[in-house]
Amino acid sequence: MSLLFRGIIWFGLYLLLVLLPLAVALVTGDGRTGIGLRDYAATALGITAFAVIIIEFGLVSRLHAASEPFGTDALMQFHRLMGMGALLMVALHALAYSLPHRSLQLLNPLDVESPAQSGAVALWLLAALVTVSVYRRRLRIPYEAWQVTHGAAAVTIVAAAFWHALQLGAFSAALGTCVLLTVYVAALALLMLRYRIIRPWLLRRRPWEVLDNRDEGASTRTLVLRPVGHRGFDYLPGQFAWISTARSPLSVSQHPLSMSSSAELGPDRSIEFSVKALGDWSANKVPALAAGDRVWVDGPYGAFTPDREPGMGFVMISGGSGIAPIRSMLLTLRDRADPRPVLLVHASNKPGRMAYLADLGRLQAEMNLRFIPVFESATAEIHCEQGYVTKELLARYLPTRRNDYQYFVCGPAAMMDSVELALTELGVAALRIHTERFDMV
Repeated sequence: MSLLFRGIIWFGLYLLLVLLPLAVALVTGDGRTGIGLRDYAATALGITAFAVIIIEFGLVSRLHAASEPFGTDALMQFHRLMGMGALLMVALHALAYSLPHRSLQLLNPLDVESPAQSGAVALWLLAALVTVSVYRRRLRIPYEAWQVTHGAAAVTIVAAAFWHALQLGAFSAALGTCVLLTVYVAALALLMLRYRIIRPWLLRRRPWEVLDNRDEGASTRTLVLRPVGHRGFDYLPGQFAWISTARSPLSVSQHPLSMSSSAELGPDRSIEFSVKALGDWSANKVPALAAGDRVWVDGPYGAFTPDREPGMGFVMISGGSGIAPIRSMLLTLRDRADPRPVLLVHASNKPGRMAYLADLGRLQAEMNLRFIPVFESATAEIHCEQGYVTKELLARYLPTRRNDYQYFVCGPAAMMDSVELALTELGVAALRIHTERFDMV
């Protein structure tokens, strides 16, 4: 079964699960008599939002079958978008009941005498959750703290919304709807059990140890990890894994890192991860790891890989820490003696801030690679492009038969947006442009 067909099936299942509670409520609800169109609309918004919030957990629970057709980063972007959509639906649901009575008391989460208090708690907690997630970097909230509070807030929102629906919902109080919503909550509990307990517990039997912790300069370190007592895992170039350096894999502190080594594994089946100092964990805990230290690795994940995208050759465009999955792709193509041409455009503000600069230069003698470094300021030491990765710069280097190539773009969000636009304006088909976006760490 092709990935496209599987993606269509999963998206159809998503729509079914979102709309099923509403359909059941309309068919079995015993509160239909005597209510107007406004109440119907408000009920539809509330029940649909509840289903969306429940399924949000499934989008980020690392289900391989669901993430493989889309890529984990795409599911996370969709998760964020639908979280905003759920907030909008819940807000409209609340206002539909409050404004006709010209009273906002129903929106007060501190009013213990209000019959809608649990709904108000869910509304404002969801608003806080979405706001903090969108502006976490600006608020300077550490990733680890956000990860813990985000999960706890999400579970609290579901509990408050479920109680609100059973308490006040004319439709959701009906037996059919009540049973279905209970099934959704039970499925969420099982999903959380698998995600937080069962899977981490199984990882305890598959530890990894640090073989080396190299300082590559440019605030980047290469962690070399080896499986202990097991074979590790095979992966495709460009994929990533979740890393935990806590004493136990049951810890909620986990970080997504792209494998930066070749997917053609050696006898010890060790793998490498490139870690750029972007937060407390990467700047403080990673440099302190020593040979022999135990870590936990959950992978592989992701669909950002040339192995699934046939083409005459590849164009890879990266910036900053985006070089990690690109490096894995390059080393894998080299180790496979793949003769197809590769153009690499890698950007940084200056040579001292570009990890693996010398290694990338040497790769040109080992494979069919053309490497174009791009620095914001000129340097006399290295032949490079100056400025930013613009449409004009790309036009000078892209192959003539552009749609015979596959394009992989990874780097800062603003850079990726501009590069995607530039590529499409230069005639590259959107289906040939592949990106990976992780706005978490």
